[in-house]
Amino acid sequence: MASSIVIETSDNEFDSQREEFQLLQNAIPQQTVTSLFACGHPLIRSPKDAIKFLFPKHYYHLRHDIERKILHHDVSQQELDAAAKFGRFSQRPSDLFLKLFYGVICTLQHNPLAGCVSPSLIGSTGVIPLTIISTIPDIMYHYYHVIVHAQKEILFATMYWENSESANIISKAFRDLSERAGYENRRVIIKLMMDHPTISNALHIHSIIPSNKWSFYGIPSPEEISNISLEVHNYHRIIMGTFHAKFLIVDRKLVLLNSNNVQDRPNLEMMSQFEGDIVNSFYDTFLISWSLPFQPNLVCLNDNVPTEQYFHFDIDSAAIASVKESSCEAIARVPSRFKNVELEKTEIYLDEPELSSFEDQDFSPIKDNKCNGGTLSVNVSRAANYSRALHLPNVLIKAANNIVDAATKYNTDSRSQSILTEHLNKSSKHVRFVTADKNMSSTEIEALSLEFNPFLFHRPHEPFPIALVNRLPQGIPIYRDTTNPQDAAWMGAFRYAQKSIFIQSPTLNASSAIDGIITACRRGIKVTLWLGLGFNDLREGRGTFQGGTNKHVVKKLYRELMKTNDGTEQNLETFWYTAKDQMRPLHFRQKKRNCHIKFMSIDGQVAIMGSANMDSLSWFHSQ
Repeated sequence: MASSIVIETSDNEFDSQREEFQLLQNAIPQQTVTSLFACGHPLIRSPKDAIKFLFPKHYYHLRHDIERKILHHDVSQQELDAAAKFGRFSQRPSDLFLKLFYGVICTLQHNPLAGCVSPSLIGSTGVIPLTIISTIPDIMYHYYHVIVHAQKEILFATMYWENSESANIISKAFRDLSERAGYENRRVIIKLMMDHPTISNALHIHSIIPSNKWSFYGIPSPEEISNISLEVHNYHRIIMGTFHAKFLIVDRKLVLLNSNNVQDRPNLEMMSQFEGDIVNSFYDTFLISWSLPFQPNLVCLNDNVPTEQYFHFDIDSAAIASVKESSCEAIARVPSRFKNVELEKTEIYLDEPELSSFEDQDFSPIKDNKCNGGTLSVNVSRAANYSRALHLPNVLIKAANNIVDAATKYNTDSRSQSILTEHLNKSSKHVRFVTADKNMSSTEIEALSLEFNPFLFHRPHEPFPIALVNRLPQGIPIYRDTTNPQDAAWMGAFRYAQKSIFIQSPTLNASSAIDGIITACRRGIKVTLWLGLGFNDLREGRGTFQGGTNKHVVKKLYRELMKTNDGTEQNLETFWYTAKDQMRPLHFRQKKRNCHIKFMSIDGQVAIMGSANMDSLSWFHSQ
């Protein structure tokens, strides 16, 4: 194991820094932007007003000291205890989590809103009942069902919103929600925030897109969604300060956090559904990001998610098994299972849950229950109503449609298109005729289809510690400041890992990430990289000042590690993403099979997921 480089500093220096941190920590208001904005004070007309009132001062002169502390200071037990108390944790996090979290909250010394969330909400708890690892349509169909089940309010954040099939799914959800709301004599507030740079952003980083421009994006007109109050916000900081976040908040009860934008791309993506106190943190982040007055105002401002609540994990073992079974096996049983679907409960999807207090509620129908060409059975529609009663929107509806649809097309010929390949080809119209690798046998293709499981329903679990780490957008090119919660968490991961680091990212070229990987490998840490072959080479390559292509960076990593001639390069393993129906990676320029997931695991104990890549844009510029 190679020794890491340690910069010695005097104890007196860090003692004084520790005292300074304590003073600043005590000075940070515990009130949140959300709570102050919700109070209705006449002088607080927007989230921006609340920000100015709560956090008027920044201490930018501390950034250099903070960065040195994150990189070189050994966190004491006393500081770990302080970090544990700083967050709204229902149980004490692991020491590894707390070491990362200590670096995160240190960045708040120079700017309490460096993480785009009120400091008292940066550490929280929550549960994850569902994760989807699949193509964009699978995630968008879950968005569809979450949206149509909304009762009062939707906050929608994305970077790209292209006029696409994905946008059509969301637009249909808006129309169906409006129809349902009209049936129930209510209105729903929707705030949609995207990044669509225009010349006007040079003067105003925030602007409201008028309704007469919505058709350009494929967004329904106000007349089409008469029971919805929709406001569309464009947010971009010129030149490179991208609004890169991708999440959805519904009724301040759940959050969907994902890697994909609203666009059609042949990408593998990842989405997780969060519930619990962490929803309050996302809600606060949305308000801070929006900044402008809301017209009309939000209706869930005072619907604070309780820190203690009972969580439903109502997809029982039988239902989970049916989704985990292969597409092929499901296809084989479709005729017998759907033959008597009107006569028996649908064990395929959901057993009837206990409705308790919900059982007397009346639910209105949606006239058009078609998604992806399939018609919902009576029993599946009933399952949707149960799900809606528990506020657990159900992706199994979409899975049911796909099974029925696939059953009508399935060809028993040994070399027919596999169900897996068909499913992946639905990600974009450009890949509809992509075939599985010709060197794969029918048996291999079938085995992979059996293994493919995009819907992961997690076992019941208690709320666990979560830190919402973000960064403010920075538009200045070649900007390299890392004193923000997002970068501090990553740097802490490289520094405090004891066994292994796993990184999956479409791109990796940030100088801080490269340095972190090299340092970790030299400490004897096993670092595994899953990257995209050729992903965004034109934007990341020479002359772009972004740090180089993935292939260039990988060569650089091995070259640097081999300089010490001690075998540390063996601690680094690099893989090019290879789709499940392929035997070798397909280059990004082919636009057939790419991966856009952003994920990091440290020692198998702490995970970092969300909307940020390991490239220079995400590290130094994008929110």
